[in-house]
Amino acid sequence: MALETLLKDRFGYRGFRPGQRDICTQVTAGRDALVVMPTGSGKSLCYQLPALARGGTTLVVSPLIALMKDQVDTLNRHGIRATYINSSIPPQERARRIQEMQAGEWELVYVAPERFQPNFLDRLQQCDIRLLAIDEAHCLSSWGHDFRPDYLRLGQVRKTLGQLPTVALTATATPRVQNDILKHLGLEEAERFILGFDRENLKLEVQECRGTKAKARAAVKAVQHKRAIVYAATRRNVERAAQALQNAGVQAGFYHAGMELDDRSQVQDAFMSGDLPVVVATNAFGMGVDKPDIRVVVHWDIPGTVEAYYQEIGRAGRDGQPARIVLLYGPGDRKTQEFFIQMSHPPVDLIHRVYQRINDLGENPVFLPRAEIAERVDHKDANERSVSSCLTLLEREGWLSRLPPGSGPGRSGGVRLTHAGRPLEFDESDLQTRRELEYNKLERMVDYTRSECRRRYLLEHFGETPPFQRCETCDACTQGKGEGLKARELDEEETTVVRKALSCVARMRGAYSPTLVAKVLSGSQEKTIRSFGFDRLSTHGILSSWTIKQLELLLLEMVRAGALRRVHVTRMISGRERTYAELELTDLGQVVMRGQTEGFRMTWPKLHAAPTTTSSAAMPRVANDLYTYLTDIRRKLAAAAEVPAYVVAPNRTLREIATQRPMTAEAMLQIHGMGASRFERFGGQLLDAVHAYGSG
Repeated sequence: MALETLLKDRFGYRGFRPGQRDICTQVTAGRDALVVMPTGSGKSLCYQLPALARGGTTLVVSPLIALMKDQVDTLNRHGIRATYINSSIPPQERARRIQEMQAGEWELVYVAPERFQPNFLDRLQQCDIRLLAIDEAHCLSSWGHDFRPDYLRLGQVRKTLGQLPTVALTATATPRVQNDILKHLGLEEAERFILGFDRENLKLEVQECRGTKAKARAAVKAVQHKRAIVYAATRRNVERAAQALQNAGVQAGFYHAGMELDDRSQVQDAFMSGDLPVVVATNAFGMGVDKPDIRVVVHWDIPGTVEAYYQEIGRAGRDGQPARIVLLYGPGDRKTQEFFIQMSHPPVDLIHRVYQRINDLGENPVFLPRAEIAERVDHKDANERSVSSCLTLLEREGWLSRLPPGSGPGRSGGVRLTHAGRPLEFDESDLQTRRELEYNKLERMVDYTRSECRRRYLLEHFGETPPFQRCETCDACTQGKGEGLKARELDEEETTVVRKALSCVARMRGAYSPTLVAKVLSGSQEKTIRSFGFDRLSTHGILSSWTIKQLELLLLEMVRAGALRRVHVTRMISGRERTYAELELTDLGQVVMRGQTEGFRMTWPKLHAAPTTTSSAAMPRVANDLYTYLTDIRRKLAAAAEVPAYVVAPNRTLREIATQRPMTAEAMLQIHGMGASRFERFGGQLLDAVHAYGSG
């Protein structure tokens, strides 16, 4: 039967969407394919229609139970014989559906990747399976944003089932991830169908929000009277955001993994039926939601990768109508994602201890909850989340396989050691590389918040060359937010500032964190600064009129301009393995520092307050001498109190004291930064210092 006839008779569609016909023709002919299509472009039809055309049974691998149920329900409404086999149904029902599959009663069968245990594979070999479809195929790649070790079985599954014709599908895959998918499946010669990543109907926005109250106001305004999803990174933030919306009169529910399954199902069903217009959720919500009329997607927290962000915003506007995408972002928001990276890439010694603890039990397989394993491991970083990450890595490296819930006693599932009794060996440098890569991905996501054009940034990230420089639809284009982000030639004063910063990095003679470089430039007298001897550098305090936050912004723009290089490194700090960013001088930076180039271009940082003009060098000589004297007093007070120097008094406060020379407590309290609590601890001694200097 012609594909067009099947499309009309079985699905009720009059014609193909762009790209679907070629893909369906390829797959129906039994030729392998990798399909990368934007969310909402009709990706599922690219295996569902060939499944009917080829006959027999098509096996569909899908990562989430909610996704399976939604797909199966939709197919059943079209009269297509489809079912799913997963842990949400009783064992007797699973066995019955497998028997029916062996009898050829199902056209499509959806299964979770963890289902492919030896017994299940034996049963599958007795079925007339003619096509293997792998949905959310980016889960195959450990370099992708949602790697799932269970997907790594699928290459072997394909071989076991006789090198089945295979179609792998995803909405988010960079060229590197595409290559990884095909490599793991043994499909290097498969035809690639990359249909682009542009969703012209999505209006992209970034709103800077400093604090929870600002986010609440922005979220309420964005979702008012709309069908919307609000994504938050943690369960706590999900409930906090939902409460803020409810307090503002928005009818909103919330959804996260800490809720009972029935409660989650009720929220999802209410949202799908339209009874609940807004849902606040963690990122799992939406994977099983094929709702065409979602008009707004808000991110309360910044995602960890551009890929994850693209997938989540793709749930809006699936009907092709305009939809609004809003990312609420504050400078400190990245810390949540940095915590997730640390938890997902545990220290090497913790991985060894988890493996050894499981090995020492003398049982194989082992059925213990992750929390109980964590309690038995003597390590300060051991907890349920970090232990789960250790098991994921051990599975990826081939040292164990995980068993699904229901395969043993209890509800937690288990693990089977593949080399029981052998000492653990794996490429530890690879773990470090992956951790550092995740930090780089987060940097790319943060860079999106300051892109000159949001749409162009997303397309270029996925390897596309957009036909425009500015889309004129995102907020950076329409509101002029991108104008201030363009690189330009610096004036003489700005060039001097940049050269001073570069000189400081050079004189520190090594790679150090942006914050540490900023503290040296600002003249910080912290213990760490003194321990390295950085307080004796000629560049110490050379930009003391700038705040540390302002200097960090300056250094970031210098990285983007290519004068500095930001690299993520892993070090042992206070007995713990930590990954963080360091700055290095580039060849371009060397040239700019020496003043040997003209026309150096960079984006000047957007500062909420201009650096003060009263630097120590610009003060009158007498005031400058007093400032130097006060700096020494501050250092002694800080050492005695065992606090950083800025706790005693920031640089700006000292400069104002040196300039205004307050002689009374009342006058001292008028100095910027000299609040009552600071005056109570240190103000008297500073006042005495001013008197002593004046009488000396």
